[in-house]
Amino acid sequence: MLCRACLLFFLVLLTVLLPLSAEELSSSVQQVQIMNDATATEESSTLPQNEESTGSPDGLLDSSTPSDLEQTTPGDTTYYPPSTSDSLLEGVASSDGSFSVSYKPDFSVGNLSLQLDLKIKGKATFDPFNLTLDFSPWEIPQREDEENFEDYALRIARHYGSFIRSIQWGQRYESLYIRYGKLMGITLGDGALLNGYFDYSIGYRESRPGLDVMLDGTLLNIPNAGFEFVTNDLYEPTLRAWRIYAHPLYEYPQLSLFSKLEVGLSHASSPYQEENQAPLGKEMISLDFSLPLYESNFLSLDVFTDFLLQFPDTQNKQFGSALRYGLWGHTRSFFVFNTSLTIPTFGSFYTNYYSSDFETREPEETEKLRLELGTIHLDGMMGLNITRRGLYLSTHMESNLTNGDFHDYSFVANARIDKPFMYIVSLDLQYEKLYPMNTEEGFFEGLKTLRNVVLSSTTVIKVKPYSFDIGLRVHFDENAEPTYSLDTLVKISIL
Repeated sequence: MLCRACLLFFLVLLTVLLPLSAEELSSSVQQVQIMNDATATEESSTLPQNEESTGSPDGLLDSSTPSDLEQTTPGDTTYYPPSTSDSLLEGVASSDGSFSVSYKPDFSVGNLSLQLDLKIKGKATFDPFNLTLDFSPWEIPQREDEENFEDYALRIARHYGSFIRSIQWGQRYESLYIRYGKLMGITLGDGALLNGYFDYSIGYRESRPGLDVMLDGTLLNIPNAGFEFVTNDLYEPTLRAWRIYAHPLYEYPQLSLFSKLEVGLSHASSPYQEENQAPLGKEMISLDFSLPLYESNFLSLDVFTDFLLQFPDTQNKQFGSALRYGLWGHTRSFFVFNTSLTIPTFGSFYTNYYSSDFETREPEETEKLRLELGTIHLDGMMGLNITRRGLYLSTHMESNLTNGDFHDYSFVANARIDKPFMYIVSLDLQYEKLYPMNTEEGFFEGLKTLRNVVLSSTTVIKVKPYSFDIGLRVHFDENAEPTYSLDTLVKISIL
Protein backbone atom coordinates (compact mmCIF):
# COMPACT_ATOMS: atom_id res chain seq x y z
CA MET A 1 0.00 0.00 0.00
CA LEU A 2 2.81 2.39 0.81
CA CYS A 3 4.39 1.80 -2.61
CA ARG A 4 1.09 2.45 -4.39
CA ALA A 5 0.46 5.59 -2.38
CA CYS A 6 3.93 6.87 -3.28
CA LEU A 7 3.33 6.23 -6.97
CA LEU A 8 0.02 8.10 -6.89
CA PHE A 9 1.65 10.96 -5.01
CA PHE A 10 4.43 11.01 -7.63
CA LEU A 11 1.91 11.46 -10.44
CA VAL A 12 0.20 14.27 -8.55
CA LEU A 13 3.54 16.00 -8.08
CA LEU A 14 4.30 15.70 -11.79
CA THR A 15 0.98 17.28 -12.64
CA VAL A 16 1.27 20.12 -10.13
CA LEU A 17 4.94 20.92 -9.80
CA LEU A 18 6.29 20.69 -13.35
CA PRO A 19 7.15 24.27 -14.33
CA LEU A 20 4.18 25.02 -16.54
CA SER A 21 2.95 28.57 -16.90
CA ALA A 22 -0.77 29.27 -17.00
CA GLU A 23 -0.72 29.71 -20.76
CA GLU A 24 1.24 26.51 -21.30
CA LEU A 25 -1.07 24.56 -19.02
CA SER A 26 -4.16 25.61 -20.94
CA SER A 27 -2.58 24.53 -24.21
CA SER A 28 -0.91 21.38 -22.96
CA VAL A 29 -3.73 19.71 -21.05
CA GLN A 30 -5.33 18.44 -24.18
CA GLN A 31 -8.31 16.27 -23.34
CA VAL A 32 -10.01 13.74 -21.15
CA GLN A 33 -12.01 11.50 -23.41
CA ILE A 34 -15.17 9.92 -22.02
CA MET A 35 -15.88 6.79 -23.98
CA ASN A 36 -18.44 4.03 -23.46
CA ASP A 37 -18.50 0.72 -25.27
CA ALA A 38 -19.21 2.67 -28.43
CA THR A 39 -16.55 5.19 -27.53
CA ALA A 40 -15.76 7.06 -30.70
CA THR A 41 -17.82 8.10 -33.66
CA GLU A 42 -16.06 6.50 -36.56
CA GLU A 43 -16.56 7.80 -40.04
CA SER A 44 -15.13 5.79 -42.85
CA SER A 45 -15.56 6.39 -46.55
CA THR A 46 -13.80 4.61 -49.36
CA LEU A 47 -13.98 5.80 -52.96
CA PRO A 48 -13.90 4.01 -55.45
CA GLN A 49 -11.00 1.80 -54.49
CA ASN A 50 -11.08 0.24 -51.02
CA GLU A 51 -7.51 0.47 -49.81
CA GLU A 52 -6.26 0.15 -46.26
CA SER A 53 -4.83 3.29 -44.79
CA THR A 54 -1.88 3.38 -42.48
CA GLY A 55 -2.08 3.84 -38.71
CA SER A 56 -2.66 7.10 -36.99
CA PRO A 57 0.44 9.18 -36.36
CA ASP A 58 1.97 9.59 -32.99
CA GLY A 59 0.86 12.62 -31.00
CA LEU A 60 3.98 13.81 -29.25
CA LEU A 61 4.29 17.12 -27.50
CA ASP A 62 6.09 20.28 -28.29
CA SER A 63 8.90 21.68 -26.22
CA SER A 64 9.39 25.43 -26.00
CA THR A 65 13.12 25.07 -26.42
CA PRO A 66 15.18 26.72 -29.16
CA SER A 67 15.37 24.87 -32.43
CA ASP A 68 18.42 23.14 -33.84
CA LEU A 69 19.05 26.28 -35.88
CA GLU A 70 20.31 28.05 -32.76
CA GLN A 71 23.39 25.89 -32.29
CA THR A 72 27.05 26.67 -32.39
CA THR A 73 29.80 24.87 -34.26
CA PRO A 74 29.38 21.32 -35.54
CA GLY A 75 31.93 19.82 -33.20
CA ASP A 76 31.04 21.72 -30.04
CA THR A 77 28.44 20.77 -27.49
CA THR A 78 25.53 23.20 -27.52
CA TYR A 79 24.21 24.43 -24.19
CA TYR A 80 20.58 25.36 -24.59
CA PRO A 81 18.95 27.65 -22.03
CA PRO A 82 16.62 25.90 -19.58
CA SER A 83 13.04 25.67 -20.78
CA THR A 84 9.68 24.79 -19.34
CA SER A 85 7.75 21.72 -20.34
CA ASP A 86 4.58 20.87 -22.19
CA SER A 87 2.47 17.87 -21.37
CA LEU A 88 -0.61 15.94 -22.36
CA LEU A 89 -3.16 14.54 -19.94
CA GLU A 90 -5.57 12.04 -21.46
CA GLY A 91 -8.29 9.96 -19.88
CA VAL A 92 -10.45 7.19 -21.29
CA ALA A 93 -13.46 5.72 -19.51
CA SER A 94 -16.05 3.06 -20.35
CA SER A 95 -19.60 2.41 -19.18
CA ASP A 96 -18.58 -0.35 -16.77
CA GLY A 97 -16.52 2.14 -14.74
CA SER A 98 -13.09 1.15 -16.03
CA PHE A 99 -10.78 4.04 -16.84
CA SER A 100 -7.22 4.83 -17.82
CA VAL A 101 -5.33 8.08 -17.26
CA SER A 102 -2.21 8.81 -19.29
CA TYR A 103 0.18 11.64 -18.51
CA LYS A 104 2.80 12.45 -21.14
CA PRO A 105 5.23 15.17 -20.07
CA ASP A 106 7.62 16.54 -22.66
CA PHE A 107 10.34 18.88 -21.46
CA SER A 108 13.96 19.82 -21.97
CA VAL A 109 16.61 21.42 -19.79
CA GLY A 110 19.87 22.45 -21.39
CA ASN A 111 21.14 19.65 -23.62
CA LEU A 112 18.66 17.12 -22.22
CA SER A 113 15.18 16.50 -23.62
CA LEU A 114 12.80 13.90 -22.26
CA GLN A 115 9.42 12.45 -23.22
CA LEU A 116 7.57 10.13 -20.83
CA ASP A 117 4.38 8.07 -20.97
CA LEU A 118 2.94 7.46 -17.48
CA LYS A 119 -0.31 5.52 -17.06
CA ILE A 120 -2.66 4.54 -14.25
CA LYS A 121 -5.65 2.25 -14.70
CA GLY A 122 -8.56 1.69 -12.39
CA LYS A 123 -12.28 1.16 -11.91
CA ALA A 124 -14.90 3.32 -10.25
CA THR A 125 -18.44 2.52 -9.09
CA PHE A 126 -20.95 5.05 -7.74
CA ASP A 127 -23.61 2.98 -6.01
CA PRO A 128 -21.99 2.43 -3.61
CA PHE A 129 -19.00 4.60 -4.40
CA ASN A 130 -15.74 2.71 -4.74
CA LEU A 131 -12.46 3.58 -6.44
CA THR A 132 -9.87 0.93 -7.25
CA LEU A 133 -6.51 1.79 -8.79
CA ASP A 134 -4.41 -0.75 -10.67
CA PHE A 135 -0.71 -0.14 -10.07
CA SER A 136 0.44 -3.48 -11.45
CA PRO A 137 2.30 -1.90 -14.42
CA TRP A 138 4.40 0.06 -11.90
CA GLU A 139 5.33 -2.95 -9.80
CA ILE A 140 8.62 -4.80 -10.20
CA PRO A 141 8.13 -7.95 -12.30
CA GLN A 142 8.40 -11.21 -10.41
CA ARG A 143 11.53 -13.23 -10.97
CA GLU A 144 10.81 -16.51 -12.72
CA ASP A 145 12.11 -19.86 -11.59
CA GLU A 146 15.68 -20.57 -12.72
CA GLU A 147 15.93 -17.12 -14.31
CA ASN A 148 19.48 -15.83 -14.01
CA PHE A 149 20.19 -12.38 -12.63
CA GLU A 150 21.28 -10.86 -15.96
CA ASP A 151 18.05 -11.85 -17.73
CA TYR A 152 15.96 -10.65 -14.80
CA ALA A 153 17.73 -7.28 -14.65
CA LEU A 154 17.27 -6.89 -18.41
CA ARG A 155 13.55 -7.64 -18.10
CA ILE A 156 13.18 -5.03 -15.35
CA ALA A 157 15.01 -2.43 -17.46
CA ARG A 158 12.77 -3.20 -20.42
CA HIS A 159 9.64 -3.01 -18.26
CA TYR A 160 10.37 0.43 -16.82
CA GLY A 161 11.89 1.60 -20.10
CA SER A 162 8.40 1.37 -21.60
CA PHE A 163 7.51 4.50 -19.57
CA ILE A 164 10.04 6.47 -21.66
CA ARG A 165 9.11 7.63 -25.14
CA SER A 166 12.48 9.23 -25.79
CA ILE A 167 15.55 10.66 -24.07
CA GLN A 168 18.00 12.82 -25.98
CA TRP A 169 21.27 14.49 -25.02
CA GLY A 170 22.79 16.98 -27.43
CA GLN A 171 22.44 17.04 -31.19
CA ARG A 172 23.88 14.95 -34.02
CA TYR A 173 27.47 15.75 -35.08
CA GLU A 174 28.24 17.26 -31.68
CA SER A 175 31.00 15.77 -29.53
CA LEU A 176 28.43 13.68 -27.63
CA TYR A 177 24.97 12.78 -28.86
CA ILE A 178 22.70 10.12 -27.35
CA ARG A 179 19.10 9.37 -28.26
CA TYR A 180 16.96 6.59 -26.81
CA GLY A 181 13.64 5.93 -28.55
CA LYS A 182 12.26 5.33 -32.02
CA LEU A 183 14.88 6.01 -34.72
CA MET A 184 14.18 9.09 -36.83
CA GLY A 185 16.15 10.31 -39.86
CA ILE A 186 19.38 8.34 -39.30
CA THR A 187 22.23 8.67 -41.80
CA LEU A 188 25.37 6.70 -40.91
CA GLY A 189 28.46 8.49 -42.22
CA ASP A 190 28.04 9.31 -45.92
CA GLY A 191 24.92 7.12 -46.17
CA ALA A 192 26.45 3.97 -47.64
CA LEU A 193 24.60 1.61 -45.27
CA LEU A 194 21.94 3.79 -43.60
CA ASN A 195 20.62 6.79 -45.50
CA GLY A 196 17.77 8.80 -43.97
CA TYR A 197 16.40 5.82 -42.03
CA PHE A 198 13.08 6.06 -40.16
CA ASP A 199 11.62 3.19 -38.16
CA TYR A 200 8.31 2.54 -39.95
CA SER A 201 7.92 -0.99 -38.56
CA ILE A 202 5.65 0.17 -35.72
CA GLY A 203 2.61 2.42 -35.53
CA TYR A 204 2.84 6.17 -35.27
CA ARG A 205 1.45 6.11 -31.73
CA GLU A 206 3.99 3.53 -30.62
CA SER A 207 7.55 3.89 -29.38
CA ARG A 208 10.50 1.53 -29.54
CA PRO A 209 13.70 1.26 -27.45
CA GLY A 210 16.09 2.24 -30.22
CA LEU A 211 19.48 3.82 -29.57
CA ASP A 212 21.70 6.21 -31.53
CA VAL A 213 25.06 7.27 -30.04
CA MET A 214 27.68 9.56 -31.58
CA LEU A 215 30.95 10.03 -29.68
CA ASP A 216 33.91 12.24 -30.53
CA GLY A 217 37.19 10.57 -29.60
CA THR A 218 38.52 13.72 -27.94
CA LEU A 219 36.25 12.94 -24.98
CA LEU A 220 38.32 9.76 -24.50
CA ASN A 221 41.65 11.48 -25.21
CA ILE A 222 41.69 9.98 -28.72
CA PRO A 223 41.96 13.02 -31.01
CA ASN A 224 40.75 13.03 -34.61
CA ALA A 225 38.62 9.91 -34.24
CA GLY A 226 35.03 9.03 -33.44
CA PHE A 227 32.37 6.37 -33.20
CA GLU A 228 28.65 5.94 -33.92
CA PHE A 229 26.34 3.10 -32.90
CA VAL A 230 22.74 2.55 -34.04
CA THR A 231 20.15 -0.09 -33.21
CA ASN A 232 16.39 -0.01 -33.72
CA ASP A 233 15.72 -2.09 -30.58
CA LEU A 234 18.03 -2.68 -27.62
CA TYR A 235 16.28 -5.90 -26.63
CA GLU A 236 15.08 -7.48 -29.89
CA PRO A 237 17.13 -5.73 -32.59
CA THR A 238 16.40 -6.28 -36.25
CA LEU A 239 18.96 -3.65 -37.23
CA ARG A 240 22.34 -3.02 -35.67
CA ALA A 241 24.96 -0.76 -37.23
CA TRP A 242 28.14 1.06 -36.23
CA ARG A 243 30.87 3.21 -37.72
CA ILE A 244 34.35 4.13 -36.52
CA TYR A 245 36.46 6.79 -38.20
CA ALA A 246 39.84 8.49 -37.83
CA HIS A 247 42.12 11.05 -39.48
CA PRO A 248 45.35 9.02 -39.75
CA LEU A 249 47.41 11.84 -41.31
CA TYR A 250 46.42 14.67 -38.98
CA GLU A 251 49.98 14.80 -37.56
CA TYR A 252 51.34 15.71 -41.00
CA PRO A 253 50.04 19.20 -41.76
CA GLN A 254 52.65 19.55 -44.52
CA LEU A 255 50.48 17.20 -46.59
CA SER A 256 47.98 20.03 -46.86
CA LEU A 257 44.55 18.70 -47.85
CA PHE A 258 45.48 15.04 -47.34
CA SER A 259 46.22 15.67 -43.66
CA LYS A 260 42.43 15.97 -43.28
CA LEU A 261 41.76 12.60 -44.92
CA GLU A 262 39.07 10.69 -43.01
CA VAL A 263 38.98 6.89 -43.07
CA GLY A 264 35.90 5.09 -41.78
CA LEU A 265 34.71 1.53 -41.36
CA SER A 266 30.97 0.80 -41.13
CA HIS A 267 29.01 -2.38 -40.49
CA ALA A 268 25.26 -3.13 -40.59
CA SER A 269 23.37 -6.37 -40.04
CA SER A 270 20.21 -7.97 -38.73
CA PRO A 271 21.03 -10.07 -35.65
CA TYR A 272 20.27 -13.76 -35.88
CA GLN A 273 16.53 -14.57 -35.84
CA GLU A 274 14.81 -17.38 -33.99
CA GLU A 275 14.33 -20.67 -35.82
CA ASN A 276 10.63 -20.04 -36.39
CA GLN A 277 11.27 -16.63 -37.95
CA ALA A 278 12.27 -15.93 -41.52
CA PRO A 279 15.75 -14.46 -42.12
CA LEU A 280 15.41 -10.71 -42.16
CA GLY A 281 18.47 -8.93 -43.45
CA LYS A 282 21.94 -8.95 -44.87
CA GLU A 283 25.32 -8.28 -43.34
CA MET A 284 27.35 -5.59 -45.06
CA ILE A 285 30.56 -3.60 -44.60
CA SER A 286 31.71 -0.27 -45.99
CA LEU A 287 35.25 1.13 -46.02
CA ASP A 288 35.08 4.85 -46.79
CA PHE A 289 37.62 7.57 -47.57
CA SER A 290 36.63 11.24 -47.61
CA LEU A 291 38.28 14.62 -48.09
CA PRO A 292 36.76 17.98 -47.14
CA LEU A 293 35.88 20.36 -49.96
CA TYR A 294 34.56 23.08 -47.68
CA GLU A 295 34.46 23.53 -43.90
CA SER A 296 32.96 26.26 -41.75
CA ASN A 297 31.03 26.65 -38.53
CA PHE A 298 27.82 26.20 -40.50
CA LEU A 299 28.58 23.83 -43.38
CA SER A 300 30.69 20.72 -43.89
CA LEU A 301 31.05 19.36 -47.44
CA ASP A 302 33.08 16.23 -48.31
CA VAL A 303 33.85 14.11 -51.35
CA PHE A 304 34.01 10.36 -50.65
CA THR A 305 34.78 6.91 -52.02
CA ASP A 306 33.26 3.74 -50.54
CA PHE A 307 34.28 0.11 -50.95
CA LEU A 308 31.15 -1.94 -50.24
CA LEU A 309 30.86 -5.64 -49.45
CA GLN A 310 27.69 -7.68 -48.86
CA PHE A 311 27.85 -11.15 -47.35
CA PRO A 312 25.83 -14.18 -48.48
CA ASP A 313 22.60 -15.04 -46.68
CA THR A 314 20.04 -17.84 -46.77
CA GLN A 315 18.38 -16.41 -49.88
CA ASN A 316 21.49 -15.42 -51.80
CA LYS A 317 24.61 -17.58 -51.50
CA GLN A 318 26.86 -15.14 -53.33
CA PHE A 319 29.01 -12.26 -52.13
CA GLY A 320 28.34 -8.84 -53.59
CA SER A 321 30.68 -5.86 -53.90
CA ALA A 322 30.50 -2.35 -55.32
CA LEU A 323 32.24 1.00 -55.48
CA ARG A 324 30.41 4.16 -54.47
CA TYR A 325 31.52 7.71 -55.22
CA GLY A 326 29.85 10.94 -54.26
CA LEU A 327 29.43 14.10 -52.27
CA TRP A 328 27.93 14.50 -48.82
CA GLY A 329 27.61 17.16 -46.17
CA HIS A 330 25.63 18.59 -43.32
CA THR A 331 24.81 22.01 -41.89
CA ARG A 332 25.33 21.70 -38.16
CA SER A 333 22.96 18.96 -37.03
CA PHE A 334 19.69 19.73 -38.79
CA PHE A 335 20.34 19.30 -42.54
CA VAL A 336 22.05 16.27 -44.12
CA PHE A 337 22.46 15.61 -47.83
CA ASN A 338 24.34 13.27 -50.15
CA THR A 339 24.50 12.33 -53.81
CA SER A 340 26.31 9.32 -55.19
CA LEU A 341 26.76 6.78 -57.95
CA THR A 342 27.25 3.07 -57.20
CA ILE A 343 29.01 0.65 -59.54
CA PRO A 344 28.67 -3.09 -58.81
CA THR A 345 31.93 -5.00 -59.24
CA PHE A 346 31.09 -8.58 -58.25
CA GLY A 347 28.16 -10.89 -57.52
CA SER A 348 24.72 -9.75 -56.37
CA PHE A 349 24.71 -6.30 -54.85
CA TYR A 350 21.56 -4.70 -53.36
CA THR A 351 21.31 -0.91 -53.17
CA ASN A 352 19.73 0.87 -50.18
CA TYR A 353 19.00 -2.46 -48.56
CA TYR A 354 18.40 -1.03 -45.09
CA SER A 355 15.77 1.47 -46.15
CA SER A 356 12.99 2.55 -43.80
CA ASP A 357 10.69 -0.26 -44.98
CA PHE A 358 13.18 -3.15 -44.88
CA GLU A 359 11.26 -4.97 -42.12
CA THR A 360 7.93 -4.88 -43.98
CA ARG A 361 9.20 -5.04 -47.57
CA GLU A 362 8.00 -7.95 -49.72
CA PRO A 363 10.64 -10.30 -51.24
CA GLU A 364 9.81 -9.18 -54.79
CA GLU A 365 10.41 -5.56 -53.77
CA THR A 366 13.78 -6.55 -52.33
CA GLU A 367 14.76 -8.20 -55.61
CA LYS A 368 14.17 -4.89 -57.40
CA LEU A 369 17.06 -3.48 -55.36
CA ARG A 370 19.53 -5.90 -56.92
CA LEU A 371 22.00 -4.12 -59.18
CA GLU A 372 23.20 -5.98 -62.26
CA LEU A 373 26.81 -5.82 -63.41
CA GLY A 374 27.19 -3.08 -66.01
CA THR A 375 24.49 -0.91 -64.42
CA ILE A 376 25.26 2.28 -62.50
CA HIS A 377 22.96 3.36 -59.68
CA LEU A 378 22.48 7.10 -59.05
CA ASP A 379 21.13 8.24 -55.72
CA GLY A 380 20.40 11.50 -53.93
CA MET A 381 19.02 12.25 -50.46
CA MET A 382 18.23 15.42 -48.52
CA GLY A 383 16.99 15.39 -44.94
CA LEU A 384 15.96 18.17 -42.58
CA ASN A 385 15.81 16.95 -38.97
CA ILE A 386 14.83 19.47 -36.31
CA THR A 387 14.38 16.95 -33.51
CA ARG A 388 13.64 19.39 -30.71
CA ARG A 389 10.68 20.66 -32.73
CA GLY A 390 9.65 17.20 -33.93
CA LEU A 391 9.98 18.22 -37.61
CA TYR A 392 11.44 15.92 -40.26
CA LEU A 393 11.52 16.58 -44.02
CA SER A 394 13.24 14.32 -46.54
CA THR A 395 13.49 13.59 -50.26
CA HIS A 396 15.05 10.57 -51.94
CA MET A 397 15.77 10.28 -55.67
CA GLU A 398 17.06 7.20 -57.51
CA SER A 399 17.77 6.05 -61.05
CA ASN A 400 19.75 3.36 -62.88
CA LEU A 401 21.94 3.84 -65.96
CA THR A 402 22.55 0.96 -68.38
CA ASN A 403 24.21 1.34 -71.80
CA GLY A 404 23.57 5.08 -71.78
CA ASP A 405 19.85 4.75 -70.96
CA PHE A 406 18.31 5.90 -67.68
CA HIS A 407 15.57 3.73 -66.18
CA ASP A 408 13.92 2.70 -62.89
CA TYR A 409 13.38 6.25 -61.70
CA SER A 410 12.10 6.82 -58.18
CA PHE A 411 11.22 9.97 -56.26
CA VAL A 412 9.84 9.99 -52.71
CA ALA A 413 9.27 13.01 -50.45
CA ASN A 414 8.20 12.84 -46.81
CA ALA A 415 7.11 15.37 -44.21
CA ARG A 416 6.72 14.31 -40.61
CA ILE A 417 5.62 16.30 -37.57
CA ASP A 418 5.83 14.52 -34.22
CA LYS A 419 4.97 17.49 -32.00
CA PRO A 420 2.00 19.87 -32.10
CA PHE A 421 2.05 22.63 -34.71
CA MET A 422 -0.98 24.91 -34.57
CA TYR A 423 -3.95 22.51 -34.82
CA ILE A 424 -1.84 19.58 -36.03
CA VAL A 425 -0.83 17.18 -33.27
CA SER A 426 1.09 14.86 -35.57
CA LEU A 427 1.46 14.35 -39.30
CA ASP A 428 3.07 11.95 -41.72
CA LEU A 429 2.74 12.95 -45.38
CA GLN A 430 4.32 11.08 -48.30
CA TYR A 431 4.52 11.87 -52.01
CA GLU A 432 5.72 9.07 -54.28
CA LYS A 433 6.17 9.36 -58.03
CA LEU A 434 6.03 6.05 -59.91
CA TYR A 435 7.67 5.51 -63.28
CA PRO A 436 6.20 2.39 -64.97
CA MET A 437 8.40 0.93 -67.69
CA ASN A 438 5.69 1.20 -70.37
CA THR A 439 5.32 4.98 -70.04
CA GLU A 440 8.92 5.90 -71.00
CA GLU A 441 8.43 9.08 -68.99
CA GLY A 442 11.48 11.22 -68.24
CA PHE A 443 12.43 11.98 -64.64
CA PHE A 444 11.84 15.74 -64.60
CA GLU A 445 8.98 15.47 -67.08
CA GLY A 446 7.20 13.09 -64.72
CA LEU A 447 7.55 15.43 -61.75
CA LYS A 448 5.48 18.05 -63.61
CA THR A 449 2.39 15.83 -63.73
CA LEU A 450 0.19 13.86 -61.35
CA ARG A 451 0.32 10.73 -63.49
CA ASN A 452 1.25 7.63 -61.46
CA VAL A 453 1.51 9.58 -58.21
CA VAL A 454 0.59 8.25 -54.77
CA LEU A 455 -0.17 10.69 -51.95
CA SER A 456 -0.69 9.29 -48.47
CA SER A 457 -1.19 11.03 -45.16
CA THR A 458 -1.96 10.13 -41.57
CA THR A 459 -2.62 12.98 -39.20
CA VAL A 460 -4.18 13.94 -35.88
CA ILE A 461 -5.91 17.34 -35.79
CA LYS A 462 -7.44 18.86 -32.67
CA VAL A 463 -10.02 21.63 -32.76
CA LYS A 464 -11.61 21.66 -29.32
CA PRO A 465 -13.76 19.87 -28.40
CA TYR A 466 -13.06 17.56 -31.35
CA SER A 467 -10.09 15.39 -32.25
CA PHE A 468 -9.78 14.00 -35.80
CA ASP A 469 -7.64 11.01 -36.70
CA ILE A 470 -7.46 11.05 -40.51
CA GLY A 471 -5.93 8.54 -42.88
CA LEU A 472 -5.98 9.57 -46.55
CA ARG A 473 -4.56 7.91 -49.64
CA VAL A 474 -4.89 9.26 -53.18
CA HIS A 475 -3.65 7.23 -56.15
CA PHE A 476 -3.45 8.97 -59.53
CA ASP A 477 -3.43 6.58 -62.50
CA GLU A 478 -1.74 6.96 -65.89
CA ASN A 479 -4.35 9.55 -66.89
CA ALA A 480 -3.97 11.47 -63.61
CA GLU A 481 -7.43 10.28 -62.52
CA PRO A 482 -7.56 10.01 -58.71
CA THR A 483 -8.78 7.16 -56.55
CA TYR A 484 -9.41 8.03 -52.92
CA SER A 485 -9.33 6.05 -49.71
CA LEU A 486 -10.30 7.92 -46.55
CA ASP A 487 -10.64 6.82 -42.93
CA THR A 488 -11.57 9.21 -40.14
CA LEU A 489 -12.05 8.81 -36.42
CA VAL A 490 -13.77 11.65 -34.57
CA LYS A 491 -13.49 11.95 -30.78
CA ILE A 492 -15.33 14.39 -28.55
CA SER A 493 -13.53 15.58 -25.43
CA ILE A 494 -14.75 17.52 -22.40
CA LEU A 495 -11.51 19.47 -21.82
